[in-house]
Amino acid sequence: MFSTGLALWSLVVLFLLLVCGMIPTFVQIRRTARQAEEFLKIVQLELRPALIDLKEVIRNLNRASEQVTGGMEKVSGTLDAIQEAGQTVRSANRLIQQVVVPKLITSAAVMTGVRVGLRTLVARLIGRR
Repeated sequence: MFSTGLALWSLVVLFLLLVCGMIPTFVQIRRTARQAEEFLKIVQLELRPALIDLKEVIRNLNRASEQVTGGMEKVSGTLDAIQEAGQTVRSANRLIQQVVVPKLITSAAVMTGVRVGLRTLVARLIGRR
């Protein structure tokens, strides 16, 4: 019986030690929970206006991107016209290089030959008299 009583008292003492050890832990957990709750309240108070501002900024960005998209559509027509004008200039340049320049060179050579020939003819005619 003595050993049973001793075992019971040891269990009681161990239980009391466990309870005494748990009391500071529970107090610390309670303090931590209170601090976390206060922190969450502060964050909620400060985050709510920031979220409202963020939503407004997102709306403004959406409006700006819509305006940019509209502007790009307008610029797209202008860029297409510029591209078409560039292609027309390129085609005209090719046409001039392929058709006009060879004939111009030939004409210039003929005119130079005629001029030199006329000078020579005039010089001989004047030289005979």
